[in-house]
Amino acid sequence: MTVVESRMATVLSMSVILIGLVLVAFVAVAQVKKRMVRPDDTATLGFTLSDLRALHREGKMTDAEFEKAKQLIVVAAAKASRQPPRGTGAERRSKEPDGPTL
Repeated sequence: MTVVESRMATVLSMSVILIGLVLVAFVAVAQVKKRMVRPDDTATLGFTLSDLRALHREGKMTDAEFEKAKQLIVVAAAKASRQPPRGTGAERRSKEPDGPTL
């Protein structure tokens, strides 16, 4: 084997190793991103204010309908922010005890 062939073999083997490392790094980054992305906990079943604005801009809602729907969303959001989180026991303390009293 000549010196040129030896160097070509070394370059080829190093290139294969480098490509393998890049692929492993890509898979690792993809797995980390997948674990870091959390589902949107604030998803709602109804309309958002942005949805209403879009409908209003497109002319699918009148000014009066938009204002009424906007107020409903604001009131619902205010009520939701005042409710204690579920599972903390806070909602239990606000109610009367369950079961018979003696």
